[in-house]
Amino acid sequence: MINKVNKKLLYIVLTILFLFNISHFSICSYSYENHLKLEKKSGSESIKELSTNKGFISIDDYNLFWFIQISDTQFLWYDENKIASFYNFLNETYKEIDPLFIYHTGDLVDAYSGLQQNKFEWELYKKALDDNKMNASIYMDVIGNHDAAQDPNFNYFLNYSMMGRSFNTTQYSFNKTFDFGKYAFIGLNTAKESYNLFEFVFQGFLNSEEINWYENELEKYKECDKIFVFGHHPPNYPPYYTIQSEESLSGKDFYELNEDYNVSYYFCGHTHENAIQHFNDLLMISTLNFDQNNGAYRIIALDNDRLSTSIETVGVWPQAIITNPSEEEYLFGDLNVKDEKLRAIAWDPKGIDSVTWSFFDINGEHQITNWKPLERIFANEPLWEGNLAFEFHGKLMLKVQIKGHSGTKFKTLIYIKEEISNISLLIAIIMTIGLISISLFIILYLYNEVSKREK
Repeated sequence: MINKVNKKLLYIVLTILFLFNISHFSICSYSYENHLKLEKKSGSESIKELSTNKGFISIDDYNLFWFIQISDTQFLWYDENKIASFYNFLNETYKEIDPLFIYHTGDLVDAYSGLQQNKFEWELYKKALDDNKMNASIYMDVIGNHDAAQDPNFNYFLNYSMMGRSFNTTQYSFNKTFDFGKYAFIGLNTAKESYNLFEFVFQGFLNSEEINWYENELEKYKECDKIFVFGHHPPNYPPYYTIQSEESLSGKDFYELNEDYNVSYYFCGHTHENAIQHFNDLLMISTLNFDQNNGAYRIIALDNDRLSTSIETVGVWPQAIITNPSEEEYLFGDLNVKDEKLRAIAWDPKGIDSVTWSFFDINGEHQITNWKPLERIFANEPLWEGNLAFEFHGKLMLKVQIKGHSGTKFKTLIYIKEEISNISLLIAIIMTIGLISISLFIILYLYNEVSKREK
């Protein structure tokens, strides 16, 4: 009887998960076998150092670079307006911001909500990259769960994705060396060989072959100043998002390797929302699906080894990111500024008129200081700088105003707590209540069955 009840409980739980996620995550309604393995037919698993000279400033004491992350373009391919936004991003946005590279963290296509691969979607994705002259030195992508659905040998990813058709592999790494340091970038395959419904929605996976490769790459780059890792699935995010990992030859899993090699940042998608979270000294940054807000992308900048990020919208100008003070330093604590430099990178295809700054209260309602100017540091670079000659301890908002020929943009740096979205909290509450209710139902059911048998 217990086995039958356990099966019934599992069925009910999976049904609840399906009903909730079919509207939120666009998932399939049944389990399926999906043999996913690291391909090693030909090509290279390690991309040579980037040849581009874009996306960085290394002049005098200015040491910074920037790149762009996008994720989950799966919902583009049946909407001409959304496809047009993707083209605009690969063309105007890329050319103006001029990043070190663009990194797509998976779910390139939808695959009929994970039911079956659709060649039409893959062809449109490849065509968009080719039409806009993307190549493997400036555009990278990793595989998501939708990209792997019903494709035992990753044939679609290998034949249509940028990294698959360029290097015939699902995991790869490269590095970039500047005068001010050396940095490693590692792309992981977090898809699984086969899924049940719960796993498809929530969990990423690294098998022994993939985790061994990861450890070898980390060993290769252990002397780098920072290590950036990219995968589709978040490693530890409420309610149940995790990466399940087998052990490497040294007996370590994904999380232990990140700690041992001091991995700094992990970028992902999958949750269809923006989130920033510290986990065992690893800063996890998740980016929402591209089609939201008419084309959502994240700018990431590293200024003197301190990271800042900014979510932006395709076609909206001017754009900017505050690189110092750094979001990384003040993200989970009070903003404490004293005689520090303020730096921002700003872009507008029609030109920037001015960049100014001021302090406001934490709600942004009351201005504390007058607007003060930043100066462009180099004539042909987008970097602006000024002095924060103001001392204030506690909760406040630093606001930067960018005036360009396309309009005015405000960027802020504020005191915030660890970001757990309302959606994720709601999911956790609903599922917890559901599981408790089901448990009570099963207990009552068992009690009634036993009572009937005793009678």
